[in-house]
Amino acid sequence: MVMKRWLWIFILFLALITTATVCLPVYAVTSEDIDEKQEELDEIEKRQREERSNLEQRLNREAALEEEVKQLEAHLDELREEQKKLEAEIGVVEQEISVAEEELAEAEEDLREQEDLLNLRLKAIQQYGVVAYVEVLFDSASFSDFLTRLYNLSIIASNDLRLIEEIQEERNVIQTWKDELEEKKAGLENMHQQVAANEKEMERAAADREIILGELQDEITKTLGAIANLEEEAQRIESNIQDMIAELESQFSGVEGDLYWPVESPTSITSGYGWRRDPFSGNQAWHGGVDIAPHHGEANYILAAERGEVIYSGWNGGYGNCIMIDHGGGTVTLYAHMSTLSVKKGDIVEKGQRIARAGTTGYSTGVHLHFEVREFKKTPVRSFPSGNPDHRFNPMDYF
Repeated sequence: MVMKRWLWIFILFLALITTATVCLPVYAVTSEDIDEKQEELDEIEKRQREERSNLEQRLNREAALEEEVKQLEAHLDELREEQKKLEAEIGVVEQEISVAEEELAEAEEDLREQEDLLNLRLKAIQQYGVVAYVEVLFDSASFSDFLTRLYNLSIIASNDLRLIEEIQEERNVIQTWKDELEEKKAGLENMHQQVAANEKEMERAAADREIILGELQDEITKTLGAIANLEEEAQRIESNIQDMIAELESQFSGVEGDLYWPVESPTSITSGYGWRRDPFSGNQAWHGGVDIAPHHGEANYILAAERGEVIYSGWNGGYGNCIMIDHGGGTVTLYAHMSTLSVKKGDIVEKGQRIARAGTTGYSTGVHLHFEVREFKKTPVRSFPSGNPDHRFNPMDYF
C-alpha cells in the first residue's frame, strides 16, 4: 500500500515537470536585444566616423603633397633653364676672352717693336748728342742744302715725338685690355660659382622631392587601405541586410513595375554603375550603384523608389546619412549621402514619398544621391575581393 502511494507521488511529480517544460516560452528577440544591438551599431558608426576623419586628413595631406611636388618640379625646371642660360653666357664670355687674349698678344708684340725703334733712336741721340745735329746744319754746302737738312731734322724730331705718343697710347690700350680681361675673368668666375650654387640647390630640391614622393606613397597606401575597409564595410552591410530580411516577415511582395526616380527633377547622372576611376584614390574601383546629382548642387528631395519598410535610417560610414528600404521579395533599395533624413527605422513609406534631402555626407565629392538596388534572392552579379557575394544590381535596369 505504501509502495503504491509513493508510486503515484512519483508519477504526479513527473507529470508536473513535463507540464512545466511544455509551458516554458520559446525565447524570442526583444526590444532590449534590439537596443543592445543598436548600441553596438552606434559604437561601430563612431569608429567609422573617426576613420572617415582620418581618411579626410590623409586625402588633404595627399593633395598638399601633390601641390608641393608640382611646385618643386616647377622650381627645378626654372633652375635647369637658368643653368642653360648661364652655360650659354659662359660660352660667349670664353670666346670673347679668347679673342681678347689674341689681340692683346698682337698689341704687346707691336709695342715691343715700337719700343725697340724708340730705344734705337734714344741711343743715337745719347751717343751723338744735340751738337751733332748743329754740325749737320753748318756742314751744308748752300742755303738750299741748309733748309733741306733743317727740314729733314724737324721731320726726324717730329717722328720721335709721334713715336713716343704712339707708344704711350699703345700702353694705355694694352692696360685697358688687361683690365677688361680681368673683369671678364672675374665675371666668369662669378658665373661658375653661381652655376655651382644652382646645382647644389637643385640637388637639395631633388632630395626634398624624393622625400615628399615617399611620404605621398605612404599616404596613398593608407588611402587604399581605407578604401579596402570601405569594401569590407559594404560586405558587412550586405550581411546585416540579409539578417534583417531573414528575421522580418515582410508585408511587401517586392518591386512591382518600374521604380520611381529617386530624386526630384531636374537631375543628371554623374557616375554610372560598374567599373570607374575612384574619385579619392584615382584607381579603378567597382561602383555598385548610380550617382544622381540635382542641378546646380541644390538639395532636392529624395524619393522612395517603391513602397516598403525602412529598415535603416542614420549615419552609415562612407555612405554618410543613409536609408535602406525593404520592398519584400529580397529587394532592398539604398539611398546615401543625404543632408537630412525624414523617415526612421520601422516607417512604412509609399512609392514616390519624400524621405530625405540630397547632400554630400560621407565619402562624397559633391551634392548627389548614391542609389543602389540589392537583390538577395537572385544570383549575385559578382563577388567582393574576399569572395563574398555582391548583390548590388544595376539600378538603371529597374526604371
